[in-house]
Amino acid sequence: MSQLAESPAIVAAPKLITISDNRGYMRFTYADGGDIELNAERMRAACKCAHCTRARIDGFFPDRFDGVTIEQFSFMGGYAINIAFSDGHARGIYPWAFLIGLSDAVS
Repeated sequence: MSQLAESPAIVAAPKLITISDNRGYMRFTYADGGDIELNAERMRAACKCAHCTRARIDGFFPDRFDGVTIEQFSFMGGYAINIAFSDGHARGIYPWAFLIGLSDAVS
């Protein structure tokens, strides 16, 4: 007997991504006119890279990232971005659906 798995929902990329002047948050604007804003501290704390995941497992991951800012971002294919933060961390990949989920979690 074969098993079928549901494929993950495809989430459209935002049409515009901006970093605030103080580099404290990013705004993601979508074609339908909606937008979300996420602060740097929240995105840094939500990183799911192997390094951060291991630090969480080992109990060494900070609870907060006060004052961290966004240095730059780059696109990862058409499905995500990579964000470089002021604390030197630049390993995480943030898919569009994950970012929308972060927004929902803070609303």
